[in-house]
Amino acid sequence: MLINKRKIGKTDIMVSELAFGTAPLGGWPIAVTDESAENSLKAAWDQGIRYFDTAPLYGSGMSEIRLGNFLKTQNRDEFVISTKVGRLIVETSKSNAAEKFIGSPKDKDSKFDFSYDATMKSFEESLSRLGLENVDILYLHDPDNHVDHFNDAKKGAVKALIKLKDEGVVKAIGCGMNQNEMLIEFAKEGCFDCFLLAGRYTLIDQTSLDQLIPICEKNNISLILGGVFNSGILINPTSESYFDYSKLDSNWKKNLIDSLVRKPKDFESAEYWLGKAKKIKSVCDKFSLELKQAAIQFPYTNPIVSSCLLGMTSPTQVLENINLFNKKISSEFWQYLIENNLIRKEIKLKNFKV
Repeated sequence: MLINKRKIGKTDIMVSELAFGTAPLGGWPIAVTDESAENSLKAAWDQGIRYFDTAPLYGSGMSEIRLGNFLKTQNRDEFVISTKVGRLIVETSKSNAAEKFIGSPKDKDSKFDFSYDATMKSFEESLSRLGLENVDILYLHDPDNHVDHFNDAKKGAVKALIKLKDEGVVKAIGCGMNQNEMLIEFAKEGCFDCFLLAGRYTLIDQTSLDQLIPICEKNNISLILGGVFNSGILINPTSESYFDYSKLDSNWKKNLIDSLVRKPKDFESAEYWLGKAKKIKSVCDKFSLELKQAAIQFPYTNPIVSSCLLGMTSPTQVLENINLFNKKISSEFWQYLIENNLIRKEIKLKNFKV
């Protein structure tokens, strides 16, 4: 089976429009066996997915090891792989990571470090876990969890990424985050090929259209999108849903601020996002569509989007997502959302896959 491919920035990298995000293979949010990880990756491969994203954080290296074990059986020229820097895996007597990534090593954890030397060390350790001599895309990973990380990254990690690209062991460099604002600043650096953006260009939230997407278009920076379901609200919007990794209860805004994922705008509240999601779902019901289907297909409305990462832990999930990706949606559905101000009016109907 073939999945269309799109180009990354000014590089010659072509990625499949659907990509495999491997955070769940590191045990988030539930434990996954080696066998399930292997079977899920094989199903994705058989369905035509050729872009795989991982990171040291995901299970304190477990995700990279599992992905590497699978990819060593494939032709290196047939897949694109990305990993991340900004965290070093360290030995510990009590792992906080093991509480989040279920089933991951209890004697390992990760610590932030965006220095030049730590970036180089992180990359070398990732290559070892993956069993590879190079990766296609290398991202800075969440340089926004502390006030110093942005400047630390600009002084150290960014220089390391540029050097690794110059040496040819990395073909493209990027940054992965959940917010628009800091990516806008990174775009001004003039060195990035792509950004991994989670949650800000989705069926429910298109705030990246304000400034980020225009500056990416100007600088030929591609977007890889994560979080197409916005943590679950675009699967089944209820008060038990999550949005930006925080439960949509009365404490949602405070919990989001405390999590440092991003700073919410003044107008945001649990009620606001739940109300919008329910309106979109009602339109899906009207057109006999699954909300998930619309959420998976929406991001491709902008040609700057090269691929979407979906986390999957079973062949069944892989097949379900592939089917939702391929199943046609009428132009009338998208037009209805535009006319009723449920998605931004500047989104061009001609870009929808109908």
